Amino acid sequence: MEKLFYKDTHIIDFKGQVTECLETDGKYLVVLDRTAFFPEEGGQAADQGTLNGRKVLDVQIKNDIIYHLMDQPLEVGNPAQGHVDWAQRFDFMQQHTGEHIISGLVHEKYQYDNVGFHLSRNEVTLDFNGSLSMEQLREIETKANEIIWAGLPVKVWFPDTTLLSGMNYRSKIKLSDNIRIVEIPGVDVCACCAPHVDNTARIGILKITDVHSHRGGVRVYIVCGSRALKDYTRKQDSTSAISVLLSARADEVSDAVNRLMQDNRQLKERNNALQASLFKTEMNSLPSPADQKNVMLIVNSMDTIAIRNTVNELLSRYDGYSAVFSGDDTEGYRYVVGSRLHDCRELNKQLMGLGAKGGGSAPMVQGNIPASSAQIREFFASLG
Repeated sequence: MEKLFYKDTHIIDFKGQVTECLETDGKYLVVLDRTAFFPEEGGQAADQGTLNGRKVLDVQIKNDIIYHLMDQPLEVGNPAQGHVDWAQRFDFMQQHTGEHIISGLVHEKYQYDNVGFHLSRNEVTLDFNGSLSMEQLREIETKANEIIWAGLPVKVWFPDTTLLSGMNYRSKIKLSDNIRIVEIPGVDVCACCAPHVDNTARIGILKITDVHSHRGGVRVYIVCGSRALKDYTRKQDSTSAISVLLSARADEVSDAVNRLMQDNRQLKERNNALQASLFKTEMNSLPSPADQKNVMLIVNSMDTIAIRNTVNELLSRYDGYSAVFSGDDTEGYRYVVGSRLHDCRELNKQLMGLGAKGGGSAPMVQGNIPASSAQIREFFASLG
């Protein structure tokens, strides 16, 4: 089988002959004598496109045979007109060559290996077997873009065994023969099967978007070329929208958000103080412990900490159940129920008859209930 993507990555229209067509699970695996479709291989998703105007659903390789998955058969012996989606092909070429630059730079500076690579239509990830901070990766990113803008040639070749034996190149797996080398002079030499741009300038720009710990090393996320432009546009639109909402310039959004968070903290502290004062007033209006064992409060929306604190204070006064329900009849109520002498889990089972969902331990339970305030009051009145 002739692999046209090795001859020229720009071949997107080609003619081949069908040599095999196998049915599998209602689909068809079509084999051609020559193809420009790059299969899923080396961590990279397959090319997209058509054969005789019909969509190619997937492209896989097994035992060096490339299979084109289709929903209709193609007759063996007939010609096939193939078309590869150039937009995806070029996008993948930009991402993959960008990955080689990053991996080469990381290997040179930190001696870390790229132990995992994934390139799909949605993301590009690189896994390294060592720790890297975003600050360190920013330096790598700057150097990578300098290499891109320098317009270095990307050499793709199959060195003979003698020459290969003396070469120092990166490879995730041990290879023996017919090894395809992708070389960016002074930057990276790596065994790779995928299509690449022929000049680093065609990558355009590279941006590292995220990094996090992964299996003892790090996973790095990158975007190159048109993906980098789309990523920038999306984030610019988001920042612009936030700047309008905060009445702040786009380059001052971070400061504006920090001020807003500080204001919210102050408001929350003030709200907590008001809640504590309100609860104290509500508790003072309750019947005397000598007159009533079970006690219950229904209040507007309060935070869970304030509710639990109130229940704990009620527990020190009353011998029966002490409960606080926070919310309204439309949205329902959050509740906390406690008791020093009774098993609150038993009461919680009874509340489930009103649709409650919650749990806890014998001294205290909590949850949510969709019942009305009238139903809740009636329930507690029935406890005596």
